[in-house]
Amino acid sequence: MAKYNEEFKIKLVTEYLDGNIGYRSLAKKYNMGSQTSIRAWVKAYESQGMDP
Repeated sequence: MAKYNEEFKIKLVTEYLDGNIGYRSLAKKYNMGSQTSIRAWVKAYESQGMDP
């Protein structure tokens, strides 16, 4: 089972792409241990579309 659901991932990707918050701040805001996952989700979204 995935640790984060798709809805959560899309929410964070969208929030990042809106340009008002960075990876580190997003990770802190949502109590994530690392910003690495968010970076991967954004990269996947940018290369593949709406399936981070």
